[in-house]
Amino acid sequence: MYHMLINSDDMKYSILIVEDHDFLRTYTKKILLQNDYEVQDVSCGKDALAALNREDFDMILLDLNLGDMDGADIIRILRRQNNETPVIVISNFEQIDTKVNAFDLGCDDYITKPFYKEELLARIRRMQKRIRINRTMPLDNVREDLIIDSFHLDYRDCSVRKDGSSLKLNRKLFELLSYFISNRNQIISKEQLLTRFWDDQDAPSENSLLVHIHMLRDQIEANPRSPEYLLNRRGQGYLMNIPERETASQ
Repeated sequence: MYHMLINSDDMKYSILIVEDHDFLRTYTKKILLQNDYEVQDVSCGKDALAALNREDFDMILLDLNLGDMDGADIIRILRRQNNETPVIVISNFEQIDTKVNAFDLGCDDYITKPFYKEELLARIRRMQKRIRINRTMPLDNVREDLIIDSFHLDYRDCSVRKDGSSLKLNRKLFELLSYFISNRNQIISKEQLLTRFWDDQDAPSENSLLVHIHMLRDQIEANPRSPEYLLNRRGQGYLMNIPERETASQ
């Protein structure tokens, strides 16, 4: 069977597979090799950390239910070491709490098993696009602080304060909040968000969007179940509710 190579870059992307299930690890590795990726695979958390200490990878495919440790601990260790290598979690766990916890720790995407080969490759392509953007983004392309209502966004370090208190937002949540506030009081469709933040050409994940909306509300709303700011508009999308009379900019 002919396999079309999906890498359009001059470089080859290196991927570390961390999966304790022998068949699935071998199957995933075969898919990636057929699509011109450089691949290493390990079956346990200890070997994963050793590999990550030896060399750099462009991204990691990580199972959560490893034999010797929780995959979430690997994410936690990496982020504490300021290692921002993109992590795509591939897991049997479908519970929203598990997904939110993985994103809170710093994973970049989440795929539930069983998965289709095409979906996996699409998620990887999307991650490649993010990597390319991050590598080519000029350092002087930094905006001034945005101060709207009770929100203060600092673009130098992607930090947010609300009513003077710091919020715990990863980069994706910061970008989402910035976009919502910059387009406040306007309805933004799910399709717009998926196109902008999840690349509409590569099988965007509405599930990932919903998880991020849930996480963002947890941070910015006094009562996430009855949001004051980030509102649903049934059949239309979302609206960042900040009355113009209450706004202030700097």
